[in-house]
Amino acid sequence: MTIGVFFDGFSSTAEMLEVCREAELAGASSLWFAQHMGYREAMVWATAAASVTTRATLVPTAISPYLWPPLPVAMAISTLGELAPGRVILAVSVGNILNLAESGIDPKKPIRMMREYVEALRALWRGGPVSFEGELHHLRGAKMAFDQGRQFPIYVASTGPQMLKLAGDISDGVLLSAGLTLASTRRCLEFASAGAKEKNRDPAGLRKCSFINFNVSKDGATARAAILRKLAFLFRNRGHADNIKSSNLDIDHPAIIAAHARHDFDAAVKLLPAEAANAFAVAGTPSECRARLEEYLSVGLDEPVIEVSGSAEERKLALDVVREVARR
Repeated sequence: MTIGVFFDGFSSTAEMLEVCREAELAGASSLWFAQHMGYREAMVWATAAASVTTRATLVPTAISPYLWPPLPVAMAISTLGELAPGRVILAVSVGNILNLAESGIDPKKPIRMMREYVEALRALWRGGPVSFEGELHHLRGAKMAFDQGRQFPIYVASTGPQMLKLAGDISDGVLLSAGLTLASTRRCLEFASAGAKEKNRDPAGLRKCSFINFNVSKDGATARAAILRKLAFLFRNRGHADNIKSSNLDIDHPAIIAAHARHDFDAAVKLLPAEAANAFAVAGTPSECRARLEEYLSVGLDEPVIEVSGSAEERKLALDVVREVARR
């Protein structure tokens, strides 16, 4: 059974490198580095992680066409691939709408943009001058001067129906966001599989991964309390409306958004019932967490990608879960 570990960019670089080393030793098959705007940089972290690991796949996640032109991204991934041969994947995504707005970007025509972005990256990696006139990006003879002809797997990260169908059409894999219920996870995977079938692709050939908010403690209660704070942060985004409804919990999502708007994070946390911790994430004792991970795998995921965060003891407990899952 494969299991990955993701880093959200909130912890220090030193802690990230320590967890990378320990996660690989525990059996983690992949290490994912989230490109959260204003936090640690995903490409830099993935490159640093390459120097302390030898086997795990490295995945900068998720690079947006609205912020990063294709040629610099192709260069960065090829350079990372030179440092860590055979263990690099790129995950791309439209990006967080709130973060894009803060950068003055209105993400128009996202389906077209993503299709063109993937096409441009693959054209650059084939080698030779590239002529490409896209809606947003234009390549007029740009080319890779090294590592020509080496393609890297591209995953599309999304929870939107149309983007998931596009992922099934054009990508090597799909990555789902953290904070999804089992019902939402199943629905998202169905959209991706439908996109593959529409293009006569075998859905089984599409790698299906998902970030899963994860926290473990000996008493369980500490873990669930920590998860509620992470969920309150995630749910500041209107895009989680359908996901929240799928939980069948009494959650006032507009009130959570309003609490964030007035910068009252503690109020947002208090709006989440205790049951939310295990409706949208994996939290509790080690045995509870292992059982909950099995439920996520049962809906069709190929690889759960969890956090290893918190105190030193909590990180050790999380790595123990990684070790047990990886050995199964």
